Amino acid sequence: MHPDVAALLAVQDEDVAIHQLEQRLSELKPRLDALAKARADALASLKKVEGAAEAEERRRQEIAARVAQHRAHQAKNEATLSAVTTMKEATAATAQLEQTKRMIDEGERELATVGQHLVELNRQVDERRRIVEETELAQASAQESLGADQKEIEAQLGTVRASRQNRARAVPGSLLSRYERIRSRKRVHAVFPLRGVSCGNCDTMIPLQRRSGMLGTGATEICEGCGVMLYAAD
Repeated sequence: MHPDVAALLAVQDEDVAIHQLEQRLSELKPRLDALAKARADALASLKKVEGAAEAEERRRQEIAARVAQHRAHQAKNEATLSAVTTMKEATAATAQLEQTKRMIDEGERELATVGQHLVELNRQVDERRRIVEETELAQASAQESLGADQKEIEAQLGTVRASRQNRARAVPGSLLSRYERIRSRKRVHAVFPLRGVSCGNCDTMIPLQRRSGMLGTGATEICEGCGVMLYAAD
């Protein structure tokens, strides 16, 4: 193998390592985003249930106030009934008293129903708050862990990039430029060995004259099938 090709392969090894580290780094953000979304969803759920509980509490207070008002009317009607002097007045006072009693009974039944619903809503509020707390704890723990992972990966990237820069100095400029141009097409690997008479990447057959030149001079060739750089391995 020509020394220039060996130096280029060393650069490619570093580029592959950089790609893998950058991929690991890019995978950290979706994990943090997922935790942030879980927290936002938990908070939205809590806010919704809290809103429902607050509305039901206002309704309970309104019904309780209405029942209290009916009770005051009942007491007034009872006083009126005890003071009537004619049958007509007694009949009217009794009717008002019965009507007020029905309204009180209806209000108390409604209060009981609202009270049961409010108990369930408050239970849901407590549950949602617990979920929010657990989600925030998990998020904080994950952020700490992922932050440590990020620092470690970035440190490794710095080391590998410096090594890559040093190795690239050993590659002729024209060869390195060709390699980087091919690799810029979103390829992880840009250099492959011949495999028999074919490209080591796509199995396209390489003409005999080109193969002979690669074997004789150590030169690299571009595969007409997939566009990668080819070299003749020893």
